[in-house]
Amino acid sequence: MNSTDATLRLSAASTAALLIASAQAPLGSTLIAVALPSIGLGIGADIVLITGLLVTGYLVVNVVCQGPAGKISDLVGHSRVLWTGIGLYVIGAVCGLLAQDVSLLFVSRCAMAAAGALVVPATLALLRLHVPQEGRGRIFGLYGATMGIAAAGGPALGGEIVSLFGWRAVFLANLPFLALSSCLLYLFPLPASRIPAQRSIRGLIKTLDFAGMGLLALSLAFLILASKLNGGALAVVLLASAIAGVSFVVWESKVTAPVFDPRLFSLPAFTAGTMMIALQNFAMYGLLFQLPQYFSVFRGTEPREIGYMLFVMMVGMVVAAPVGGQLTDRIGARRTAFLGSLLLLSGVVQLWHLASFDIPTDAVVALLMFGLGIGLCNAPAQAASMGAVEPRQAGMAAGVSSTMRYLGGILSILALGMVLGSDDAVSVARHVVMIKLFTSAIVLSALMSRRLPGAGIAGASSH
Repeated sequence: MNSTDATLRLSAASTAALLIASAQAPLGSTLIAVALPSIGLGIGADIVLITGLLVTGYLVVNVVCQGPAGKISDLVGHSRVLWTGIGLYVIGAVCGLLAQDVSLLFVSRCAMAAAGALVVPATLALLRLHVPQEGRGRIFGLYGATMGIAAAGGPALGGEIVSLFGWRAVFLANLPFLALSSCLLYLFPLPASRIPAQRSIRGLIKTLDFAGMGLLALSLAFLILASKLNGGALAVVLLASAIAGVSFVVWESKVTAPVFDPRLFSLPAFTAGTMMIALQNFAMYGLLFQLPQYFSVFRGTEPREIGYMLFVMMVGMVVAAPVGGQLTDRIGARRTAFLGSLLLLSGVVQLWHLASFDIPTDAVVALLMFGLGIGLCNAPAQAASMGAVEPRQAGMAAGVSSTMRYLGGILSILALGMVLGSDDAVSVARHVVMIKLFTSAIVLSALMSRRLPGAGIAGASSH
């Protein structure tokens, strides 16, 4: 099949602008963490309430909006959606700056979450459409590295901003980056798309699948809620999430203009790449939450030491992501992803001996290998999954990919709660069980990598 707008290539400046804009989503999710105590004191609100509304609320809105945002991007144009997302960031920043109570802060965070959900799928779609197949590995490697740097650097940047300017400045932190991105896009405009917008805004409102969006939102919201429950309430909410999820799939298979087209998963490269992303995020986010609990509860380790330990994994991801992109273009997605999967396995298997780890540095080598593996796998999985779809569905595919990435993390947190249990029931043995569960996810991911295209083989719609 013929591709695409790949011949209308992005300039280096416009590519940088897209990467900077999309990086605001992970930056915004981690930036606020260190500011929460100061926000609570500043507006006189309970820290638990603040965390629930500003952190969990952000996650819910961001996850729920990813899929519909991708579909909307296909219908009205990726550039328009990108600029709308940038505008929403500004609205969110103003709300945060002016907020006198928790309600307007919540509105601010929801606006920023929706902005990120618009910008990320639009960026992925634009990279898919305007980067030729032979260069996508490198670009998606840079994309992975940029997102990793933003996520890892958020807490440090947030701490500096709060110390120097106070907590309100945290809500303005994205604006300088967005200003730079906007200036670059103004000076170096995005290429005109060969795929015209299929709907006007008015036509979009009339034809958008609101029922499907509602079922998806309900299923994901129930799943996120379940991660905070236990016992009978957990079972009931999980059942509700499953019912809503099954209903969503059945509905989407019948409507003429679905939010998520189930037929995407009939494409082997798309399915393999997307599932790899979900499975690897299941393991990665699980370790990010599990290891601090283990070293804190059983080894009495200081938070700073735990932070340095986890930072090693992030360094591995950031270093390996561009390398994974280069290898994808040279030796193919399949070999690169399989090599990354082997590194992931070598890292997670070392963690089977977690019970013998007395200090965080005992886990550093394992986490470095794990981070390098994640970094190597990201570019081939993303490039293969996006390259497999028709150009007219690039936004939808990006939305599905982003949703699956978050879904892996949510399921990981849910599994941690179910396996580790409450503080008085948790044991080292249960931690080891979780490590072996993560190992199973990485093994499945390695098997999925064998279904990615090899060197010189494009996806279904790459040419």
